[in-house]
Amino acid sequence: MASSSGIACGNTKIVYPTGIHKATIVWLHDIGQKGLDSTQFVRKLNLPNVKWICPVAPKRPVTSWGGIETTAWCDVTGISENMEDDLVSLNSISAFVISLLRDEPENVMIGIGGIGLGAAVALYLATIYITGRKIRNLSFIVGINGWLPAWRNLLHNLSFDYGSPSLAPSVSILLTHGTSDDIVPFPFGRKSSDTLRMAGFPVTFIPNEGDHLPIVPQVINDVRLWITTKLQP
Repeated sequence: MASSSGIACGNTKIVYPTGIHKATIVWLHDIGQKGLDSTQFVRKLNLPNVKWICPVAPKRPVTSWGGIETTAWCDVTGISENMEDDLVSLNSISAFVISLLRDEPENVMIGIGGIGLGAAVALYLATIYITGRKIRNLSFIVGINGWLPAWRNLLHNLSFDYGSPSLAPSVSILLTHGTSDDIVPFPFGRKSSDTLRMAGFPVTFIPNEGDHLPIVPQVINDVRLWITTKLQP
């Protein structure tokens, strides 16, 4: 299914709140996953006041997978601090995510989160938000075992005066990363956290005793508690 941004994504799945609708969160899956993986995960969080929007990435050849075609938000050449980022696809998918949120009620909080590559896209969205991309009511970002794409660009942009106060302090970020992650190196996850903090974001970074996948129960508990605190008046 082609989106308004021209991206051929699969069918977006929605998990509706069972209580008062306080927040809408777009949840982005990892490489090779689908919307069902996202809905299964967010249901484990058991957050009755959250509407979850779970899109499916388009299929594309992924360099780090030897060119195999699979669901991926962008190409990934190899995950490291010196990796080459697929900025064209990251910008396109960012526009797609923003379009998913345009009809949400004005009185609800907006969040974006994900796992692995999905977390990377969520963090990229945070960085373009503070440089002028409009995402109404963006309040928080959640990233599990992810990284910050184009982190050097963010550090470079910190030297510019945009003529208005930074929006970074208004967007809280939770990052949790497996100390045994063999896909996204733990030190890169921590460096991403440090870079975002330097940019002015309030960042909570929680190491967990897991691998890249599956997600360990500690992470589910940490994410649930953190989002719950954000939904308090």
